[in-house]
Amino acid sequence: MYTPSRSKYNSPVGGDRFIPTRSLMDMDYARSTFSNWTPVKKPKEEEHFLPTTKDEYRRRIEEHFNVDSEGKPRRMLVFRTSNGCKRKLEFPEESLTSQSCLVKPVRHVTTYSDLVLDAPNLRDSDCLKLMDWSRENILAIALGLSVYLYKADTCKTELLLETDSYDDYPSSLAWSNDGRTLAVGFSTSRIEVWDAVSRQLIGIVEEHGGRVGSLCWNRHVLSSGSRDGLIINHDVRANGRMVSRLRAHLGEVCGLRWSEDGAKLASGGNDGLVHVWDRQCMRQSSKYLYQFKDHTAPVRALAWCPFKSNTLATGGGPTDGSIKIWSTESGNCVTTIDTGSQVCALEWNKHQKEILSAHGLEENLITLRSYPSLRKIVDLKGHKDRVLHLTQSPDGSRVASASPDETIRFWKVFGPPPSPRKGDDESMFSLKRMHIR
Repeated sequence: MYTPSRSKYNSPVGGDRFIPTRSLMDMDYARSTFSNWTPVKKPKEEEHFLPTTKDEYRRRIEEHFNVDSEGKPRRMLVFRTSNGCKRKLEFPEESLTSQSCLVKPVRHVTTYSDLVLDAPNLRDSDCLKLMDWSRENILAIALGLSVYLYKADTCKTELLLETDSYDDYPSSLAWSNDGRTLAVGFSTSRIEVWDAVSRQLIGIVEEHGGRVGSLCWNRHVLSSGSRDGLIINHDVRANGRMVSRLRAHLGEVCGLRWSEDGAKLASGGNDGLVHVWDRQCMRQSSKYLYQFKDHTAPVRALAWCPFKSNTLATGGGPTDGSIKIWSTESGNCVTTIDTGSQVCALEWNKHQKEILSAHGLEENLITLRSYPSLRKIVDLKGHKDRVLHLTQSPDGSRVASASPDETIRFWKVFGPPPSPRKGDDESMFSLKRMHIR
């Protein structure tokens, strides 16, 4: 059988055709340059000449793309074997104008709240989680001694529970992944598990020795953090039996969040520490996977990236004010920014590469930032006190914020999910059109 010899013409190193490589093109610079272009007035001796669109386009290309900012030739179309342009990459959604420090958004962002609800007796505390939005589109909110359920579809509110003692108040809330079960932590260290459909109490867990200020779910496992410094994982299928007990924080655990794939648990505490725990190792050992010490204030704002499972965002308290992005593969901080105010909560946009941060004094803002640079896109104003809580709707289109100013505001900041493009399923590369023999 004849086997053709390998030569420079069929070698992938050399290549026999000119094939542009989009990843090596400076398309972001091209986009920002054309979007900021203003016509240049021609000298008087040239005013009689009216260039065509093609001529003007050619002139623009020669003027802006022949050389870069350092005076070196710019390569817009390069062969596959090229190392590419070494110019710093600029993200198209983060192109800045010369007069403003705000990013010009690539989509319209609504900067006002479309709905405001009264929230009397909302507690002003950094270590409590008092609001959560379920997969069934029900918002749970703890106000004073009571827990209410607000149905976003019908705009109706129902009372779920109410305590009798001022010292026994709801201190944390968390919906299960299916949105049918609500866990409620209390200041007296107990946890109640409620069936949201029948409005019945189905279980009580009493393992902590202090106020339960943080809760989160990972399928049938309910994780709780307390003032006693403990993190306890409970199996709700076995009447809340303790699966594992984790101790690493020196103070109250004020933030808990499971990753999107359920493989890692992040915890933040009053001691300024952030710990990342591996689910596979929790039963055999209480040793954390990573410990992050970069924050200088309590950490309650935690958020796992929905499109990069090993990326964690954290926010520091009043004397810190920083947002940090961590890689839980390497254990390194990959991005950090000083916001100038307390970071109370973080939420990722499920549809765009953006992250939303809620802040305390002095501005009491909600800020939308681009990822990965964390550059500011827009500020959302309306609250009169620090914004302690953020949670988003099940489809990711709306965000609810709560503040001690006794209001809950709803924002259409993330926008609707992108609709699939017509014909995607019927493209020439679709498996539906391929014939495999």
